[in-house]
Amino acid sequence: MTVGTDVRLRPYRTVDDKIDGVVITFMDITDRRRVEEELRESEQRLRQVRRLVELSRDPIFIWDFDDGIVEWNRGSEELYGFSREDALGKKKEELLGTKVPGSSFAELQAKLADRGSWTGEVQHRTRTRGEVTVESRIVLEDVGGRRLALEITRDVTERKQWEKRQKMLLNELSHRIKNTLAVVHAIAHQSLRRGNAEEFIDRFDGRLAALARSHDLLVQSLWLGTDLSTLARNQLEPYTSDNPNRLQIEGGPISLPADVATPFGLVLHELATNAAKFGSLSTPQGVVNVSWTTELRNNQRTLTVVWHEKGGPPVTRPDASGLGSVLIESGIPGATVSRDFRADGLVCTIELPMPEGALNDTEGEA
Repeated sequence: MTVGTDVRLRPYRTVDDKIDGVVITFMDITDRRRVEEELRESEQRLRQVRRLVELSRDPIFIWDFDDGIVEWNRGSEELYGFSREDALGKKKEELLGTKVPGSSFAELQAKLADRGSWTGEVQHRTRTRGEVTVESRIVLEDVGGRRLALEITRDVTERKQWEKRQKMLLNELSHRIKNTLAVVHAIAHQSLRRGNAEEFIDRFDGRLAALARSHDLLVQSLWLGTDLSTLARNQLEPYTSDNPNRLQIEGGPISLPADVATPFGLVLHELATNAAKFGSLSTPQGVVNVSWTTELRNNQRTLTVVWHEKGGPPVTRPDASGLGSVLIESGIPGATVSRDFRADGLVCTIELPMPEGALNDTEGEA
């Protein structure tokens, strides 16, 4: 074992103040040398760590466990929006407003002090983006008597939002499938009761195709909704493919929510089917005009859709209400539906309160 020794020489003086020899003092400075060496090594490691932090593009910063932030790199500036000058000296939890889901920052510190490291998700405040969710890895080191925490973070905000959205979509899809199966079940039973086998197959196939067309549009929008104009053209195209001019659509951009779009598509299908059999689409010169407007009623934006047939044979109200009539008049939840059987063609008016965000146009008026 190497022992550090401090040797001091000084003259030995007699009581007469004459030099009469040398006094040699030996002092064991092994512990002091070891401490000094460890301190130099710690400072060297700290300089190396700081250099790596500065060079990294990942958000990395160092904060004193008992004080403020001592290092703040470019990656941290880019993620959080705070400059190096903004961050240095600030308490980490005060600058970033650290939130630990299901726990607290104090509990995080306690675990970090006990284990020397911590990994998990936290929420941090940024200067311009609001709150972000990050994966955080923290390592606690003792450097020259200071407890310094090196923290590396990775922004996972978008991933967490997507995971949440994906879960909602799966739940929504499950809900839609159950509702669709219920509708299919009702359509099958009602169609079978009111007609022979050939008529049942024809009407049943048509209604399933209408549901499928609505669902295709909703899948394209990830079940966020569908544009009313697109839905109307999609449902009526099979009946006007020989002459697209027989379909007239007038109205501003309106997005129907998913829970409204499916039954709305089915109602448009029933109206078109009836028009093709008995109304304006049963004659070459007949047309269908679909228009809509919106207005504010009692602080509630209301959508009014008018189906107007022209150029067809005179129509009369049917003696009995079949499934088609039931679907038209009560198929859209929350809607008020009226049908006017005029000499020049059917006029069907649908009024429906709309949720916020359904209107895409600026004024909300078509």
